[in-house]
Amino acid sequence: MLITFGVRASAESLLPAQQLAAEIKAGQHAGIESFVLQVDNTVVGRAVEPRSERWPPDLRSATKSVTALLIGIAIDRGAIPSVQAKVMDLLPTRRTVFEKDPRKAAMTLEDLLTMRSGLDCNDWDPKSPGQEDKMYRQGDWVAFWSEQKMRADPGKEFSYCTGNVVALGEILSAAVSMSADAFALKYLFIPIEVRRAEWRYYDGKRGVDTGGHLRLEPDDLLKIGELVLKRGTYKGTRIVSETWIDAMTQERTGIPGMNQRYGYLWWLDHTKDPNLPQTKLWWAQGNGGSFLMVMPQLDAVMVTTGTRFNRQDMLEPMFWLRDRLLPAMKAAP
Repeated sequence: MLITFGVRASAESLLPAQQLAAEIKAGQHAGIESFVLQVDNTVVGRAVEPRSERWPPDLRSATKSVTALLIGIAIDRGAIPSVQAKVMDLLPTRRTVFEKDPRKAAMTLEDLLTMRSGLDCNDWDPKSPGQEDKMYRQGDWVAFWSEQKMRADPGKEFSYCTGNVVALGEILSAAVSMSADAFALKYLFIPIEVRRAEWRYYDGKRGVDTGGHLRLEPDDLLKIGELVLKRGTYKGTRIVSETWIDAMTQERTGIPGMNQRYGYLWWLDHTKDPNLPQTKLWWAQGNGGSFLMVMPQLDAVMVTTGTRFNRQDMLEPMFWLRDRLLPAMKAAP
């Protein structure tokens, strides 16, 4: 039996995914709670801990990539004019703080989507004034974020800042006149048949944490990947425009000290080893081992979730992909 992997592959190519699933089920990769690989609309390897179905895993920052889809849907619907819209115009109740600084007043929606707001906010530096742990200790997270000083012109420097994406949630809510979680349910989760979604809230539940901590079942996270793989459609129904998927997965900026690139809240790369099948790599990533990897040229999606928070081995699923899974997708001679 032959399975299409974007290229032709023999039945033996299923073995690495099946072996990996068996190892996870046997507890050989502690802290990784789920693994699903789908190729050509067929799940070829799956291991999901039962508790991940009872209580969906915390996706942490993989949430950001879901938020990018919500912003695209709002733009498609005309609720947000474009990515060039000024943040202060999209956040009218915060306008005063932006007007005090010409650089802050120039900040656009695209600057938030590409992590180039210019604010003194870097989650990767505990000493950064706007770092996420400091934000979480506040009541009004967007107020805290917006009051940070500018350290660069907007649109110039990449600096990973969860506050940017929390602000996108408030922008979305203001634009569509409903909470971000309600919008997600109506225009994304119900249309793609997500069974359960749980958000984290802040400021007495007045704000939705669109920057992290969304909980989805692994099989439902896979549906998000399918949506991106199919360029905005799910089972033939248009959810978000091809234009947005293309814009979201277009390289926008480099990342200091890293080989990867960044689009609109999606990580971007491509296979470089000539011995591996060549494909673009688009992914969402969250602390602990959560990955949603879309491989368009291979018609493949990989999902992992985990609890290896703040550990280097949370990146292990990426090595599985490189060393075990992608080599099995090589074209048959």
